[in-house]
Amino acid sequence: MISKIYIELRLHYLKFGTIVQFRTKELAEFWAVSVKQAQRRLRHFSDDGLLTYEPGRGRGHLSKIHFLNDFRVELTDTMRHAIIIYDNCMTFYLFQLGIPTIWLAQFRRQLTNLLGLQVQDDHKRILRQVSTRKITSLDPVNVAIHHEYELVMQLGDTLIKYDNGLQPGLAHHWTSNQSATIWTFYLRKGVQFHNGKEMTSLDVKKTFERVQQRVGARYWQLINLVKIVPRATDVVEFYFSASEPLFARFVADAKYIIIDCDSSIDNLHWIGTGAFEVVESTNDIFRLKAFNNYYGFRAMIDEVQYLLVDDDNIAKHLFNPEDYGNYDYIKKQRAIPGAEFVIANMNRKTIIQDTLVREALYNIIDMRYFDRHLGDIASHYHREDSIADHNKSMQQARQLIRKSGYSGEPIILGVLSHIKSAIDMAKWIQERAQQAGIYIEILYYSFTNDYYSDVLEQQADLVMLADVPMNDDEFAYIEFLTSPTLLVQKMLTIDLKNDLQQMVIQFKQAPTIEQRHTIYLTIDNWLTDHFFMIYTIHAVRDVYIHQFLANGEYGNDYKNAWQMPK
Repeated sequence: MISKIYIELRLHYLKFGTIVQFRTKELAEFWAVSVKQAQRRLRHFSDDGLLTYEPGRGRGHLSKIHFLNDFRVELTDTMRHAIIIYDNCMTFYLFQLGIPTIWLAQFRRQLTNLLGLQVQDDHKRILRQVSTRKITSLDPVNVAIHHEYELVMQLGDTLIKYDNGLQPGLAHHWTSNQSATIWTFYLRKGVQFHNGKEMTSLDVKKTFERVQQRVGARYWQLINLVKIVPRATDVVEFYFSASEPLFARFVADAKYIIIDCDSSIDNLHWIGTGAFEVVESTNDIFRLKAFNNYYGFRAMIDEVQYLLVDDDNIAKHLFNPEDYGNYDYIKKQRAIPGAEFVIANMNRKTIIQDTLVREALYNIIDMRYFDRHLGDIASHYHREDSIADHNKSMQQARQLIRKSGYSGEPIILGVLSHIKSAIDMAKWIQERAQQAGIYIEILYYSFTNDYYSDVLEQQADLVMLADVPMNDDEFAYIEFLTSPTLLVQKMLTIDLKNDLQQMVIQFKQAPTIEQRHTIYLTIDNWLTDHFFMIYTIHAVRDVYIHQFLANGEYGNDYKNAWQMPK
């Protein structure tokens, strides 16, 4: 089986045929290695019988390689071997190469048969899917990515579930006193963690104390929490210093999933009570197994497997029934809740501190002129509150720049490296900014390596991202603002976060939905009027969903998947 490095070499010189003359220095630059390393690689390929290599003699003389095998045959042999040994990483890598489609056409059916719902001889149901990104965090307190939030909800349970209203979860009943300063939860008996331990009120206490320690004592949902008292193994009480009439809704959030705090906990592994548990997590595969002793309905799916690849186009092509005939997947158009946005890093002591510069960027990012956007123009977090601003103009942007303190320094815009639509938008913003006299430099970042570090705080003046809430209700926006792992808390200064905290407390204390909505608009206007936040679109996306999950409104809810493919 040939290596990826050799494949890159063949692709680089594909148009030149089997005999190629080249400068070794240029090949070394293409590989991003030294000249000696490039020569060593070529000699290694020669020893393997893949090519002959004649180094150039003296300055200015070209080197020559002669490829000894038909490249198409090499690729088909490599694909065949990768499928036999279940090397999914190589299999998906080969499918995303820029080669004629017909070269590997014979293997498409084998690959699509590998995906989807597989029913084995023992009637075990395995749902095998592709994920274009490695799982980065499944810690209920840290989780910041919508897909990982979905997975967390498969691994554990909260006291109360939110499903078009509050529903019993690990607590079958709950009450509060008249002033809402004492909340009592009555737990289901006999609920087991994945390690066989029975859940009790002490686990609830330890879970909430862990959350409180991680998010900080001033976190808006827990700011008034005084103590947690286990009254019995199945009864737990929460005491507050002020009225908390919305506390029952708060505990439905994923961060309050009850975990066994006496067991080891890290970003990917912890012991919960959920319908599924993690049994394997590597660079190539992420695997969930149904928990047979789950307190609720036992899932119909026995195992969920994610084959991890790093190219979004692979998944789109494999799932699209129009392209590949994989009719297990159906195409749906989804209006994605939340919004996409650009946020200013107010902790960077750069020109981004200049309000006139931020206002100029607001005028530059005029989504009426971005003809590739897929969705509705956003001016607020919620779609129903957004109205396109028809007063934006490039003329205003140029005037604001002339009045500002901008003197040609680069403004660094962070954009996710694996999402083409985001990269297209970033490049469009870069071009528009240049027309207005602003130099924007794009910083590509990833969730895996950068998001959970301080890379964005230290290096980016602006960051593009989207927030997709799990529970699309009035509290989704406040969670977007206050979660320590999301960008608002990372990008605002301490003073600005203190101002925000006061408005969030007012939101929480408001007695009606209408009053809370008014305060939400006040907060959102504060963010946008100061140009800390520039909303771009409310996305509408074509998504490909396995029929087994098609009964869900959004995402991958494996424990409630009951619809069998036809």
